[in-house]
Amino acid sequence: MKVSIIVPVYNVEKYIDKCLSSLVNQTLKDIEIIVVDDDSPDNSKTIIDKYVKKYPKKVRYFHKENGGQGSARNLGLSKAKGDYIAYVDSDDYIEPNMMEKMYNKAIQDNSDIVICGNREVDESGKELNINLSTVYNNPIIDSIYGNMAVWNKIYKKDILKDMLFREKLWYEDIDFTTKLILSTDKISFINEPLYNYLVRSGSTMNNKNYKRNLELLPAFDEIIKYFKAKKTYKKNYDELEFIAFYHIYVMGIGRIISIDAPMKDKKEIINAYKKYMKDNFKTFRKNKYIKYMSRNRKIVYRLIDLNLYNTIKFILEVKA
Repeated sequence: MKVSIIVPVYNVEKYIDKCLSSLVNQTLKDIEIIVVDDDSPDNSKTIIDKYVKKYPKKVRYFHKENGGQGSARNLGLSKAKGDYIAYVDSDDYIEPNMMEKMYNKAIQDNSDIVICGNREVDESGKELNINLSTVYNNPIIDSIYGNMAVWNKIYKKDILKDMLFREKLWYEDIDFTTKLILSTDKISFINEPLYNYLVRSGSTMNNKNYKRNLELLPAFDEIIKYFKAKKTYKKNYDELEFIAFYHIYVMGIGRIISIDAPMKDKKEIINAYKKYMKDNFKTFRKNKYIKYMSRNRKIVYRLIDLNLYNTIKFILEVKA
């Protein structure tokens, strides 16, 4: 088995058919699709059963008690037989040749990780944006500046030993991916949007339960703990500091500002983010990777420093 594709499922009956169709029709044939039903209360299982029946040698189904996306991915990994592991979210879909291109690149370069670009789409399939995987033609910068999701990557299974997603918490991707990309130099890129990411109002990151954004901070606690235990924290400090700066201070605060919630409540989260950076990465404003940020991101960063949150909200709304 060349690639195991792990698909956690919860409340996606509207999208799971398109997702699974894109997986069973991959041009790479030596794959398995591991569907993990996280006790979904909707009609998703009926649709999954159709694929299990039609593709019994390719689609494997597992059911578990509800524990969140992280726990579903962990179960999927424990069942995987492939040399490489891919994760696909059940409301997304991939290009027909994604796994073939990713796997061939991995074999060609003897890669631990292969990263591709992605296309953001709406529910009608309309393209909203394209994010390429190679912007700077520098593997370190492209890795740490890029998307920290797991779904635009394949991982050599051997490097996932003892690697688990945090369970029942948001931002389970970021600590998982950060640990891996900073622990290997065998990373390859395919600068094509092979993954289609669905932007929908009901998805986790758009959830109205905005206070759960505070769960980003324990994710970084886990990252720091991991590298200190490996005694590589100092070696990776600049990269870790930038990842924290970018995802907590710039993107994280920007996301909180955009949420439709009382400013008093949003400031509570913003202040917690700022305090975390001050306590854990005191020199982040001097980080050597900041110069690679886009002009717009630098503007948002400076406005955050000045506490001009309404101005940032206006800029983000105009851009949207």
